[in-house]
Amino acid sequence: MRFKQIIHPLMLASLTVLTLGLPGGVQAQEFFDPEPDPFAVEDPRILQQSSSVLSVPGGMALLDEGRRASAQGNHDLAVEKLQATRQVFNQLSNFYQQLSGSFAGINSRRAAQQRQQALETAQLRDQSTHELALAHHAQGRTDLSIPLLIQIVRSQNPTTPLGRQAHERLVRFGFVRPSGNFADVIPEATPTLLSFEGGQNLIRGAEASVNAGNYSQAQSQFQQARQVFNQLSNFHQQLSDTFSGIDREVAQDQRQKALESAQLRDQTTYQLALVHRAQNQPELSVPLLIQIVRSQNPTAGLGEQAFRQLVELGFAD
Repeated sequence: MRFKQIIHPLMLASLTVLTLGLPGGVQAQEFFDPEPDPFAVEDPRILQQSSSVLSVPGGMALLDEGRRASAQGNHDLAVEKLQATRQVFNQLSNFYQQLSGSFAGINSRRAAQQRQQALETAQLRDQSTHELALAHHAQGRTDLSIPLLIQIVRSQNPTTPLGRQAHERLVRFGFVRPSGNFADVIPEATPTLLSFEGGQNLIRGAEASVNAGNYSQAQSQFQQARQVFNQLSNFHQQLSDTFSGIDREVAQDQRQKALESAQLRDQTTYQLALVHRAQNQPELSVPLLIQIVRSQNPTAGLGEQAFRQLVELGFAD
């Protein structure tokens, strides 16, 4: 017994030395022959995941809870469950894709299997994202629905069933102009912050605050308007890229809206820079003015005005 107690720590020490002696950067996978599959599971009980949230059954259980909450009109609970569902399936898809990449060139069968699981869970993610968008709309938060629907259109092909559903919703919400198969769709008169009208309302409020001498409130309102127009520009450009080569009319319309919202973003940015200057905060004005000069033409229009402000502030000659 005494002999065993002495030998055991010696064996551990030897193993530690061997481990530390491995060359740097070597991954464990390099020491295994990929065939036969060293990860084959003889006891299927090891893979029982019914009690794990991070699994397809766990995600489906959350999805069912979200659907029941929506059917009962409990939209707040539905949003909570569907957000969790979307996160689970998104994580699963990413993890399966990572495993597929790790097995590529080592075990083609396992790489293909993980790739297929990544695709299937991505599809479940997009389906739960669509239901989440509808739940937000039922809450009166169409501004939260629109980004989710755009994600679906980009993830799916706009010609797939789920992609077409998301496209139709964007038309109904007034974010995409009716055309093609959805030419007869009548947009809902649903006010939303994430729109040209929403951004313009914020600007009008900011201008009223400036006239009243309330520069702190004007600053907050201009910042919100700038964020709205920046998001609009990005979202419209993403849709333009997605529909390019699929629907020319939609792609061109979204491209034009991206340019218009970018122009409004820069105009709002200029007004925000002036408010910072009025508050004697040139260190906040300068970065905004430089963004405008980079976005616009520095020799004409808004770009020239922004550069003139930089000269007056002593930042440029």
